[in-house]
Amino acid sequence: MKKKVINMLIKKKTDIVFVLENFTSLAEWDAIGEKYYFVFADRKRGGQWTLMRYSDNRYSIHGRGNHYFDENEWFFEELDQVYSFLWENRSAFNAAVKPLTIAN
Repeated sequence: MKKKVINMLIKKKTDIVFVLENFTSLAEWDAIGEKYYFVFADRKRGGQWTLMRYSDNRYSIHGRGNHYFDENEWFFEELDQVYSFLWENRSAFNAAVKPLTIAN
């Protein structure tokens, strides 16, 4: 059973701050990798993105699909890069979050 979360849809750029501050309530925990992760569609390449947050608050992404597989995670150097990534992919992110959302 998937967890239910408060509304974390990205409608404005300021919503991204809320999403990242509450990422652990949205994401699943990977005990082996010691990170939180959230998977959503990679609509540009026809696969999926995995957005990850480590305990030291570093964020990374990894993509894979039927015709591609990123060799490594890509770590964001700056938090602004995470904001830009989520803003550019907000439609796919929102589509993945919406079924998990409860009214607040």
